[in-house]
Amino acid sequence: RVIPNRWSWLDFEYDVKDILYFRIDRKRKLPVTTLLLALGYKRKEILELFYDFNTFLFDPKTKKWKTKFNPNDYKRPVKIKDDLINFDTGKKTLQKGSKINFVIAKKIYDDGLKNILVTSEYFVGKYVKNDIFDPTNQEKILKSGSEIAQENLEKILELDIKTLEIANIDPINKGPYIIDTLNIDKNNTKEDAVNDIYKVLRP
Repeated sequence: RVIPNRWSWLDFEYDVKDILYFRIDRKRKLPVTTLLLALGYKRKEILELFYDFNTFLFDPKTKKWKTKFNPNDYKRPVKIKDDLINFDTGKKTLQKGSKINFVIAKKIYDDGLKNILVTSEYFVGKYVKNDIFDPTNQEKILKSGSEIAQENLEKILELDIKTLEIANIDPINKGPYIIDTLNIDKNNTKEDAVNDIYKVLRP
């Protein structure tokens, strides 16, 4: 809760789905991203403000996606969900189900693991940074910040899209709360957001 000496109170709250809302003077709640849009941030700028992104490049030879290996992604110990494949050598560095933490990740990075390969299935449930268009007709198939579903992935592969930027999200270090809030926000521009807030304050 933000309580200034004068003017309006500002409250923030989560709902049961971990969507973040705000209220002005205890009136009807709105997604917190509406407030950010009203302040002049664009959708992509909101994503960049709260999240880091990893770039994935499709490798036609292996039919997998190449990305940089970053030891900082393993500051908390996890079990890897897929084999850790060294892109440069094609060899398996760690087997699926192996435990990895920052110390282990730093060691294998120092030993030469700079780039890894992931399968296309890795992207299901992940969030994209940029709008994705069908290059044949410029139809938007995914809006920035959207979660990739199986049918979206199939379309991405069908359209032969070679590069994806994916939000670096995990439930421990940086959850999807803001990006999920952005995705339920019906406002897309500053004008939309300002009008929505004004309707709440002056119904």
